[in-house]
Amino acid sequence: MSDKGTEFFEKFKDKMTKVIHKPRRHYFNIKNEDLIEIADYLFNTMGCRLSICTATEVYDGLEVLYHFSDDSTGTYYNPRVKTGLTNPEINSIAPMINGANWIEREMYDLFGIKFKGHPDLKKLLTYNSPHFGEDDHPMRFKRNRTQEK
Repeated sequence: MSDKGTEFFEKFKDKMTKVIHKPRRHYFNIKNEDLIEIADYLFNTMGCRLSICTATEVYDGLEVLYHFSDDSTGTYYNPRVKTGLTNPEINSIAPMINGANWIEREMYDLFGIKFKGHPDLKKLLTYNSPHFGEDDHPMRFKRNRTQEK
């Protein structure tokens, strides 16, 4: 691991859980309230590039996995933020990282994750679709309300 990677993990060790180190890949869970600080450090201090963010529905919530690349070393830093199934909300990094704007809009559209602080959170892919209403999010499992408790 590079010196800046070692410094990063030392600085944020108390804000990470389930840290998994693989060759040139580091995965770790963080709380939503720590996302902006950690993304800021990766992007602005370490000079990492936001490659993509991916969302998935898991058995008890929704997860967003961020893929920050340190292109100088080929190393990826992957913070994961989890939110519930009912009224899912995660802080937006789009005001800080322009590349997150469309990605967060896609995740909002497909999964219904509201990105708090996003400058223009509206549907992107299903907008004007005759198949999807405003509250439809095609990547979400259809369940009745009693299953979400």
